[in-house]
This record gives sequence, structure tokens and C-alpha cells, in this order.
Amino acid sequence: MSTPPLYRLALNAFQDARERLDESLHPVIDSGRALVSTMEAAYWANVLDLRLGEDDPSYKRLNGDGPELMRALRFVRNRAAHQLPLVVEPTGGIRAPLVFPLTVEPVVIRWVSASSLPLPAEERHRNLKGEALYVKRIEGREVRDVLKDVGRWLTTEQSRPGSLLK
Repeated sequence: MSTPPLYRLALNAFQDARERLDESLHPVIDSGRALVSTMEAAYWANVLDLRLGEDDPSYKRLNGDGPELMRALRFVRNRAAHQLPLVVEPTGGIRAPLVFPLTVEPVVIRWVSASSLPLPAEERHRNLKGEALYVKRIEGREVRDVLKDVGRWLTTEQSRPGSLLK
């Protein structure tokens, strides 16, 4: 079976967003561009996850870390979709006040804590399970590492017999 155009488009868009994220992180960190690429990758990964769940009943029955990671990514995407997507933050580097002995950690872009995410507009949009998975799978981790894990999940899905991503 060949990959339908929508799946191909979404998978390519996810991979392109990850490449742009890497470009914005090297050699000079541009946290604004990193945020845009991160949210774009999250959007496309969620498009794939939702479509696969609707179009392939066996996809919903898959186990492992992938389904939890995708649900956590959906939580943060949903939380940021209608508000400013301030879901990542730069950490490390030189910051004031300076404390001696001075140690400089590399600057990385990490996912913010769940408590720092924008609140849902309405109580009915709270997602406690998604938030718990965000804390477990994503919170505080380097953005690039999480999106690599998502990429591995999608690659695994693509190689699964009967996958719609073939």
C-alpha cells in the first residue's frame, strides 16, 4: 500500500520542522525560531496521530511509549493552540547574578513545566490524563530529544506491517 498524499505531506512537514528546529539551535540559539519549529512539529505529529487513530483501528491498540508520548504532545499542542504557545524555554548559558565558581551550562531549549503552560480557556477543556503524561514524558526535557522520540515512534509505525504510513 502506498502512503496517501495527506500522510506523506504530514510526515514530510514533521521532518522539515525538526530540521528547521536543528537549524535554529545551531550555531546560535534562536529561541523564537525554535518555538515556531517546535509547535509546527507538534502540530504535524498530532495530525498524523489523530488521522492514524481514525483511519487504522489497529493503530489505537498499539502499546509502548509512543502512544503516551503522542498524547502528551497533543496535550501541550492543545494547551497552546489558542493562546501564545509559550511552551518552551531556553536554559543554561550565563545568567545573572553570577555565582562563583562560575559554571556555564550549554544553552538548550526545554519544554516548560506543566504549571507554566497557559491554562485552558474553559474548565471543560482540562485534560488531567494528558497533563500527567506531559509531566511524565515531556516536561523539562530538551525539545530536540522529545521530537527525536516522536520521530522514532513514527518511523516504527511506518515499518509496522499494514501501516498507513508505508
